[in-house]
Amino acid sequence: MFRVLIGIIILAIVIYAGVLIYQQVLIRKLKAVDQKRQALDIDQLVQAVDQVKRMSLTGKTLEQVKALVTDFQELTDNRLPRLAKQTSQAITAAKQYHVFAAQQAVGKANESLKVAQQAIDELQAQVKSLKDLDTQHKEAVKSLEGKYQSLRKTLLAKNFMYGPAIDGLEGQLAQLEDDNDHFRELTSQGDHEKAAELLAQLQRDTDRLEEMIQQIPPLFKNIETQFPDQIRELQQGEQTLTAEGYKYPEADLSEQINALTDQVAASKTALGDLDLDTVSQNDTAIATKIDHFYDLMEQEMNAKPKAEANLDYLAKFIAHAKNQNSLLLRELERLNLNYTLDHQELETARGFREQLRTIEGDYQSDVERMHDQTAVMTQVVSRQEKQKQEMTQIEQQQQEINDSVAGLAKEEQQARETLQQFEFEMHSIKRQVENLNLPGASKAYQDYYMVVSDEIKKLNENINQVQINMEDITKQLIMIQSDLDILTEKTDDLVDSALLAEQLIQYANRYRLTHAEVAEASQKAQQLFDNDFDYAKSLETIATVLDQVEPGSYKRLEDQYYQNKQTTTPANEEA
Repeated sequence: MFRVLIGIIILAIVIYAGVLIYQQVLIRKLKAVDQKRQALDIDQLVQAVDQVKRMSLTGKTLEQVKALVTDFQELTDNRLPRLAKQTSQAITAAKQYHVFAAQQAVGKANESLKVAQQAIDELQAQVKSLKDLDTQHKEAVKSLEGKYQSLRKTLLAKNFMYGPAIDGLEGQLAQLEDDNDHFRELTSQGDHEKAAELLAQLQRDTDRLEEMIQQIPPLFKNIETQFPDQIRELQQGEQTLTAEGYKYPEADLSEQINALTDQVAASKTALGDLDLDTVSQNDTAIATKIDHFYDLMEQEMNAKPKAEANLDYLAKFIAHAKNQNSLLLRELERLNLNYTLDHQELETARGFREQLRTIEGDYQSDVERMHDQTAVMTQVVSRQEKQKQEMTQIEQQQQEINDSVAGLAKEEQQARETLQQFEFEMHSIKRQVENLNLPGASKAYQDYYMVVSDEIKKLNENINQVQINMEDITKQLIMIQSDLDILTEKTDDLVDSALLAEQLIQYANRYRLTHAEVAEASQKAQQLFDNDFDYAKSLETIATVLDQVEPGSYKRLEDQYYQNKQTTTPANEEA
């Protein structure tokens, strides 16, 4: 029991000590909050607010200041005293061991301190903004006044550079100065919000006036001196060139040049109205037209010596081209009697003749216009260049036609010689086969022989027509040569097979009595030779059985045959 009592006493002492310690912690926190409250820069804020109150403010700016003062009064009269009272009461509660209430008060006090600090910061920012705006507006007044003085000096010293625009510029400058006076009044009265709106407009109008003062002098210079001088020069140049016989693609050139004077006058009127967009557009349009008229007259002057220099050259060129065309036509008409011209050579050459007649007609018309001084020289030169190109192309094409038909007679002679060679080769083939005294030839060989023979006969007929088609003749020659080569190969195969078959059948006689298969093969080979005229099959039949009875015999006899053939062929050919 005693021990329990001792434990309770110790526990009570510990709890009490904890409460005391926590009490001191709370008190220190509350005193810290109060120290921060006291440290708030309220005196500087009071001075700043007093400065703003002393400023001469009106309008919405004054309303902003009134709201600022109201917020300041709320801060100084209510929030800060309430924070001090709240902190004092919390400290008292902590000393009376109302620790839980004191603990809640610490949190509220810190939050109130934070709100108070934010309010002070916001008030200071508002005061700074008002003071800065007041300073900016006063500086803007001075800056604009200085700028207007500079602009007025420029207009007074250089009013000759602005022509009819000077009155409008001075009027705009005067209006800007009036607006600046009004801006100064609003600034001095402290109505900075209205002053800010007016300042933005003033700055835009001032920038526009400065732009116009820079833009106008070069525009006025063009209107007043450069364009009129150029127009007079164009008028004099056009009159002089017209008197010398020059003509232009634009028939109303004189009227167009004179119309520039009215355009310059209209641009001058727009300049007096400060309509610079219209003046700039007119300036570009007038300058473009003036350059065009200069170029046009210069082109005509440059074209005249070219046109005159081309006359003799073209006359000779036309005469030469016509002569070449005449020669080509006569040659084509002569060749057309004996040859078929498949590529419309004659029609094309006749077309060139008509084209040359048109070119000569245009040339003569230009000569007459130049003589009568009614020609536009640039157009004449353009036609002359086109005529050169056309005649150059005609000559090239005429030369190609001439080259293509120039060898027709030679081609015909070569074709006749080739035909004779074909006939000779066919006769040699026929004689070669007949000299063998063979019992006959296969139907396939005879048919192919007749095909080639008919082709040669047809070629002979075509080449002896009154009017021959050399292109078709050439195609026939190529086809016959190919077929004749094949026929020659077939004939060589027939001759070789027949002669070899005869030799092998004779050679096989030595084995007929001793080898029944040789006797049978010899009989079959002889039948193929005598009745079917299939000499290749006859050779194959007897050669196969001989190689079985006497291996290598066929190869030996074949080699011997071709050796003999090579030695006897030249003699046969000479015979």
